[in-house]
Amino acid sequence: MNYKNIETVKRLDFDQLDTVVSERIGALRQLAQGMTETDVNDAICRDLILPCVYALAQFIESVEIEEKKDGG
Repeated sequence: MNYKNIETVKRLDFDQLDTVVSERIGALRQLAQGMTETDVNDAICRDLILPCVYALAQFIESVEIEEKKDGG
């Protein structure tokens, strides 16, 4: 059998993905913290920041990490 999805996932560069995502989150944070109350900034929040945060929240909800417990 050919498992195309598994092979694709194995080729992903998770280190690079981690770096890029972290950089973008940092940029969003800086942008959000420096915002003043203007129509343009409100549109940026509506069209960029809030959808990105929503997508990240969906990701966090879909990927659960259980802590390993020592068997002793």
